[in-house]
Amino acid sequence: MSTSDLDPRLRPVLGLAEEAAARPGTEADLETLQEIFSEAAMLLDLGNVLEGLDEHDARGVVDGLCRDLLTEDPSQSIRAHAESVLQDDSSHDPEGVAVAYRMAAYALQL
Repeated sequence: MSTSDLDPRLRPVLGLAEEAAARPGTEADLETLQEIFSEAAMLLDLGNVLEGLDEHDARGVVDGLCRDLLTEDPSQSIRAHAESVLQDDSSHDPEGVAVAYRMAAYALQL
């Protein structure tokens, strides 16, 4: 799968490489980080993480995953998102969004 085949809603994940490279203490070069985030986006796409979500909820999940993937502990951050969304009234389908976060953790093997 190439990035041109990627679900367009996941494209923001590709842009994380530059942000990660600019962070102090990052040891990987930009090219390596681009490969890492490209692979992450493809795994999320292949894992059908956004399947069944409306555009509003899908955008929220992608925005959340983008923040999560740049944390010190993405696994913990994604799992916390899955739990907190159940208490959040901004999602149209809180259960579906929570499942999407859990599927993302599984797809990324976190």
